[in-house]
Amino acid sequence: MLARPRAALALLLFLLTLALPASASAANFVVNSTGDEPDAVAGGVCETAGGKCSLRAAIEVTNLTLAEKDRIEFSGTVFKGTLASTIEPATALPPITVPLEIDGGDCSGEDGPDAPCVGVKGPSGAAALAVENANAVTIKGLSITGAQFGIDVVSSSENFKAQNDWIGLNLNAAKEGNVTGIFFDAGSDGAIIGGPAASERNVISGNEGDGLDLNGASETTIQGNYFGVSVPEPLGLPGGSTQIANGKDIEITDSTASGGVKAEDNVVGATIEGAALTSQECDGGCNVISGAFAGVDLNGNGAGQNEAPASGPTLIHGNFIGVSASGTGTVANSNYGVLAGHADNATVGEFPLGDANYFAGSSEAIATEEGESFIARGNTFGVGPGGAKLTRPGKAIFALDQAVSPPSIEQNLISAGSIGIEQVGGVGHLTGNEVSGGSIGIYAKGEPGGGLIASNSIEAASENGILVEGPDNEVRANSVLESGEAGIRFRNPPGIAMTGGLIGGGTGEKENVVIGSGGPAIEIVEAALEPGSATEIARNRGILNGGPFIALVAGANGGIEPPPIAAALQSSASGTATPGATVRVFSKNETDPGEIHGFLAETEADGSGNWKVTYKTVAVGTLVTATQTASGATSQLTGPVAAAADPGNGGGGGNSGGGNSGGQGPTPDTTAPTVKITKGPKAKSTSTTAKFKFQANEAGSTFQCKLDKGKFKKCSSPKTYKKLKPGKHVFKVRATDKAGNVGAAAKRKFTVLP
Repeated sequence: MLARPRAALALLLFLLTLALPASASAANFVVNSTGDEPDAVAGGVCETAGGKCSLRAAIEVTNLTLAEKDRIEFSGTVFKGTLASTIEPATALPPITVPLEIDGGDCSGEDGPDAPCVGVKGPSGAAALAVENANAVTIKGLSITGAQFGIDVVSSSENFKAQNDWIGLNLNAAKEGNVTGIFFDAGSDGAIIGGPAASERNVISGNEGDGLDLNGASETTIQGNYFGVSVPEPLGLPGGSTQIANGKDIEITDSTASGGVKAEDNVVGATIEGAALTSQECDGGCNVISGAFAGVDLNGNGAGQNEAPASGPTLIHGNFIGVSASGTGTVANSNYGVLAGHADNATVGEFPLGDANYFAGSSEAIATEEGESFIARGNTFGVGPGGAKLTRPGKAIFALDQAVSPPSIEQNLISAGSIGIEQVGGVGHLTGNEVSGGSIGIYAKGEPGGGLIASNSIEAASENGILVEGPDNEVRANSVLESGEAGIRFRNPPGIAMTGGLIGGGTGEKENVVIGSGGPAIEIVEAALEPGSATEIARNRGILNGGPFIALVAGANGGIEPPPIAAALQSSASGTATPGATVRVFSKNETDPGEIHGFLAETEADGSGNWKVTYKTVAVGTLVTATQTASGATSQLTGPVAAAADPGNGGGGGNSGGGNSGGQGPTPDTTAPTVKITKGPKAKSTSTTAKFKFQANEAGSTFQCKLDKGKFKKCSSPKTYKKLKPGKHVFKVRATDKAGNVGAAAKRKFTVLP
């Protein structure tokens, strides 16, 4: 009784096996028609009713195979890289649901740039090509235009690859944008967009919305592409420097759909292969990310579009952002180069040299707002890799910092348009940056404050080198040169009491050096809106400032008075101050109120307000001045007093300056000046121009410079050498004071790379 049903079931299974496509080795299908006809008969042959193989038919066939990975190619006699080689589907092509490689080929010719041979245009309102729940799909050598999505990668389609595609440009390299160039949904991880070779470069330009949109996708590598600019020469005029804008070039966000999916471990760019050795262009893994509203957006458009700021980590390094492919021109992103926004764990830039991003233009080149663990490191703004002057950003770096893990902004090279670095609130660290030009070099404001501004070099700000408008900020070890107004200014804004600030420090390494300011070296401004500021000014030094070295304006620091000096000798000084106040004593080389030569000693006034310090013996006549600090507030400098001879010394000794020994004749100045190189070229660079700035510790000193084996010759700061040959170089400079003492030379080694 059971034999017949079993036999029938076996026969049914056999027939079903015959009906299913057999597992086979990968097949190549050659599209030989720009038409859009479907496959005539479902099976293993791509053939329409008209006897051709269309792209639609080829996708239909491959979706039915069980091959490991089929390949769709295109006939070279039909598809030649001209507009006539464009396929225009009337309705959406079937989604790709199996591993597949579509290769349109390279129609660049022997000497031209890589260029697609095949175009796919439209349909509007749908995807030109869709990948659904299919891994390891590759699309290369296509121009894709006129669709809602150029390529739509969804339903956890992993390890997708796009190379040598033009997304948003037709086969004549003209704009025919999609709404979105390439889209990835949550779980479509591990994609590769482009690659380090020029033959792998995608050009993603002219799209209405995002050029590339990752919504909850992770582990994506984006390398070597052009976003928002023309294709490489000769088709681009000139290549990579003409704006063909996307709305945004790249958007990376978490997805809020299906309970939320994080975007993690995405990398934009890579070390610029050989850039430090052979090229100043955007090559290797470098992306050109230019010409858009925002170059890279990690913040997104909100829950209405299923987007939340990227959780990261996200690494953006080794790119030209707002810069042309040659590195010599600006193709600005109008608002943002990188909008990190509320995204967490974003790193913009890295080391070594090839990991730097180069920025030009934009209202704000980099902006972060309360994102956790944000880092901007080693980037260059307003200058190309070969030293070309580019359009300066309005603000190079803006950080709104209310995060638990504050931002770190370090070792960036900024040619500023208005503000080099602006930090609002928070406790971020701004260290080792070089800022030149603009109105304000570094601007820290708002509560809760508590940030660190240290070891920065700030030059030629038209207003202030450093402006602080928030409490508890520490400003130390900075070099502030040639500010138009005060070099360092603390000023309380409405509603915020300026307390807990510290300018300088307790060691020589923490001293700020302020030189050539148009106003005071350090200025504390007390606005009537919020009286009661208390800023401590510790050890600092500088020369040639246009106002007092320390200026307290409008009753700042509670109107604390300088401590009178009752007596000043070669090795000690004494006077009175507020009981318990910290008294710091300094030397001066000249009566100029904007100069402090160096720190001598500090002490604490006793309960009666008396103080006395001893210090290393100085020359008779050396000018001595002092400040006092009480309740966290520091005074201006007291009027300088010339040091008299120590009892029994007879006017001998001393380690600085000349002077009068009280009727025994002038003591000759036998102390040689020292010179410090304050700015020079990078240790290794392809630039053939080297510029040095330097200063002496004695006012009125003259300088002599030499390069390599040349002789010392008279020079002044800055000193520039041009047309340098590749190789190692050594620059030396020495100072001679008014008395004719010649100091030891300071030197700087650097290498010009070929």
